[in-house]
Amino acid sequence: MKYMVITTPRPLPPPPEMFDAAMAWIEDKLEDGTFDCVYGYLTGGGFSVTNADTHHDAFEIMADYPMFGMVDWEIRPLLEFGGTEQETIRGKLVEAQAALAG
Repeated sequence: MKYMVITTPRPLPPPPEMFDAAMAWIEDKLEDGTFDCVYGYLTGGGFSVTNADTHHDAFEIMADYPMFGMVDWEIRPLLEFGGTEQETIRGKLVEAQAALAG
């Protein structure tokens, strides 16, 4: 399963050595396929598309991040469009439209 993991830095900046460890950790996760991609924001923080089998596994990956306590986290499960999810969404829209029509 894929997750969008968003990080927002907290006010206290990390020491340079912690930053270096975090960047090496991110590179390792990109190389081993745990992350599909990682992007940073100009204002600090960023996001990744992370591969994990369960919500718990996604949390465990992030808990291993060297700057885990230095950032705020938002983790969102992702769905691929075009599969059964798209059919379910369309079906629910048809139901909602019928209910509105009375």
